[in-house]
Amino acid sequence: MTQALEIADAFVSEDKQKLNNSAFDLTLDAIVQRYSGTPQPAVAGVTLEIKAGELVALLGPSGCGKTTLLRIIAGFVEQTEGRVVVGGKAIDDLPPNQREVGVVFQNYALFPHMTAVENVSYGLACRGASKKEQVARAIEMLEMVQMVHLADRLPREMSGGQQQRVALARALAVNPRILLLDEPFAALDKSLRLDMQIEVKRIQRLAGITCLMVTHDQEEAQSMADRVAVINQGRLEQFDTPNEIYDNPATLFVNRFVGNANCLSGKVSDRSDGLTGSVLVAGVELPARIVAQTLSNGDDVKVCIRPEQLELISAKESDRVRGLAGVLTLTLPQGPNVLQEVRLNDGASVKVSYSRGAGHPVLEPGTPVFVQLRAGSTCNAFPVSQA
Repeated sequence: MTQALEIADAFVSEDKQKLNNSAFDLTLDAIVQRYSGTPQPAVAGVTLEIKAGELVALLGPSGCGKTTLLRIIAGFVEQTEGRVVVGGKAIDDLPPNQREVGVVFQNYALFPHMTAVENVSYGLACRGASKKEQVARAIEMLEMVQMVHLADRLPREMSGGQQQRVALARALAVNPRILLLDEPFAALDKSLRLDMQIEVKRIQRLAGITCLMVTHDQEEAQSMADRVAVINQGRLEQFDTPNEIYDNPATLFVNRFVGNANCLSGKVSDRSDGLTGSVLVAGVELPARIVAQTLSNGDDVKVCIRPEQLELISAKESDRVRGLAGVLTLTLPQGPNVLQEVRLNDGASVKVSYSRGAGHPVLEPGTPVFVQLRAGSTCNAFPVSQA
């Protein structure tokens, strides 16, 4: 379990009786979105089944169709094909104000002339709630997001993180069936992001609401989401748990986009049953997960290896080739980790990472080295057609 989820679970473990058991599932059924004048669809047949109470992240590069999907669910954009189904009922014919979908926008979109409590109660006022009901519900939501002490402040008198909490309280105040988050942490400093990720996850679990979050930040998706949908050029590449996405990527794009990966050219050397086998990279045989049933012995492949799956051995410490031969070109400290770059003899560049203080020898740039897989590690091999 990721760090944000572990901490969020600790926060809500004693309050599970407060969870809303009326959460709704959400289904995107073969959604297609085309715009005139563009041959490539913005969304190309995306199907997702999101469980009630689940937090799912739509992850992908800018322009891949993530926000378009969010806007289709909210009713701001009418899809070309497909259906949006909430709790077993299609909502495509409903206008945005009748879909019971809460949205937290990237810029929070708080009314600048209204206080926090007025912002939170605005949606209730639009639905005809009495003034007493508005204030009571707004205070309840501000307490949930731990902002009741700033109920009378204007947005300009609050920090970015505080504004985000108010925006979240406003979205939850109207009891939405689905909560949509559009790049919710993009405007926050890095030091504040983890705290807010933990807080939003805590609130989402406490409210028991189904949530769909758009992000291009892979760490954000991996730390917060129960499942991640990786989108590329409008198409769904993979939909699975964060660990499965990272450890067993379905495509070369997913392997490259989620986390860091060294991508090298190789050939299938031994194709066993299922996905297991081995590949040859620069004459060195490596155990591999071969991600395509059509690949067979001798086929060219792209081999992906995570930097943390590799280790360096000084050429002086070995009397035989134990891995890919090269020269260390760079050592870059990264807080708790160290990143090293090696230029292989065939000209390819490989990155290796390890934890500081783990007993690794200090090697100077220019040192001849061998790069090898750590014990128990397996690389991923994909068809070159995916490159």
